[in-house]
Amino acid sequence: MPAPSSIERTHRNVPNAKHGPWFVAIVAACAVVVIAAAPARAEDPWTPPPHVRPQTSDARDLLADAAARSPLVHAMVDRLEHSDVVVYIRYRRFIDSQVHGWIGMLSVIAGRRYLVIELASGRVRFDEIATLGHELHHALEIAGEPSIVDARSLAAYYTRVGIDTGGHAGGGRTFETVAAQQAGLQVRRDVFTRTMRTAEDK
Repeated sequence: MPAPSSIERTHRNVPNAKHGPWFVAIVAACAVVVIAAAPARAEDPWTPPPHVRPQTSDARDLLADAAARSPLVHAMVDRLEHSDVVVYIRYRRFIDSQVHGWIGMLSVIAGRRYLVIELASGRVRFDEIATLGHELHHALEIAGEPSIVDARSLAAYYTRVGIDTGGHAGGGRTFETVAAQQAGLQVRRDVFTRTMRTAEDK
């Protein structure tokens, strides 16, 4: 179980609708829709549902690994499949080494809301899976709130229900929720339990 400080390192990025990050995010949305439209390879051991779309082979492997090792991750992916949100997953390098990941709003197209989860590259697999679970829970929070359609409504929602962490990552405010923290901890426990059982079976 991580120390409280490490839990707080995973932030939510809410782009500022009046400045560059929101505009850049909209442009990025157009690109990722095209990239993610490629069909899954026949040899993939676990094909992600169309509402959860890893953008690279590394991100696809992470999602498959997380879903196989954590029942909670598998359940969250299934729930997102029945929602109106589409979630892209990709790795990136953060300037701040203490940031493990975040989720942001991209756009709304034809009644679907597009989100992106960005995870810090080069981290321990155990931490990557826990962070992914944390951010997938945020995606479910957004999916369950139809009023969230842009950066402004996203910020308004988390101002009301979340904790303002005081950050300004990517030019936007950052928020956290207790439920997402708990989800990350549960995923961490799932992975630990699965690892221990595998070791005992050998």
